[in-house]
Amino acid sequence: MSGTLWVVATPIGNLEDITLRAVRVLGQAHRILCEDTRRTRALLEALSIAVPAGGLVRCDAHAERERLEEILGWLDAGETLVLVSDAGTPGLNDPGERLVREAAAAGHRVSPVPGPSALIAALSASGLGSSGFHFGGFLPKSNEAARTLIAALSQGVHAFFVPARDLHEVMDTLALLPSIGEVVVARELTKLHETFYRGDALTLRDRFGSDQEALLGEAVVIFEVLPSPTEDTVVEELLRAQLNQGRSPKAAVEAVAGALGLPKRRVYQLMLTIDRARP
Repeated sequence: MSGTLWVVATPIGNLEDITLRAVRVLGQAHRILCEDTRRTRALLEALSIAVPAGGLVRCDAHAERERLEEILGWLDAGETLVLVSDAGTPGLNDPGERLVREAAAAGHRVSPVPGPSALIAALSASGLGSSGFHFGGFLPKSNEAARTLIAALSQGVHAFFVPARDLHEVMDTLALLPSIGEVVVARELTKLHETFYRGDALTLRDRFGSDQEALLGEAVVIFEVLPSPTEDTVVEELLRAQLNQGRSPKAAVEAVAGALGLPKRRVYQLMLTIDRARP
């Protein structure tokens, strides 16, 4: 016999987003593999779905590795297993990728039950990405690492997950780059305080610097990378913006050179020009 592994998307906030098919599949499972058993138990209770006879099995990133052979054994025995994450679609920056790969390699049926996804929900209401987009998961927590990553992005629309508490710093990084076009931030999607913020990075940086409520929860940041101009006037404008934020000339040179991928020597020479023109 060969079992089936169902990969089931669950609500990211609003419980009404669960699909009829997801409810049916959850109710027919021998076991449910979940990121956090407490979260999944609460979801089942809210949907009036009984916990399966085989129970709820923790399958977070650590348990996925430790229990892989046991889970494959259940599939070998012909069981129907359901994989869910705490919210949204499993496998998108959530555990499950290795299990799905190994189950398929072992010849078991792996089938998705599509539904909520913060990424797709944000893109659908962003007005960007209809001609394609690039998803980068979570942005690095380090400002320098994030700046290096963003500066190396190709032209087009890019989307990242970002904790809302980091939005001010992320906008500060994006504002350094003249190649960044329109920015859309989708926060707390499908929840009570769902909010979309749209504009250029500099304007949004100021917004997140003055609105503490906007820094609560989770967010998806979407922006367009345009052809990067590196004329001296553009570099000088960025340097002045850094100085106006209170950064030292040295820090401004390092930030702008790193963001644009330019030699520090060139940026330093332009900083000297700015210094000479200062009253």
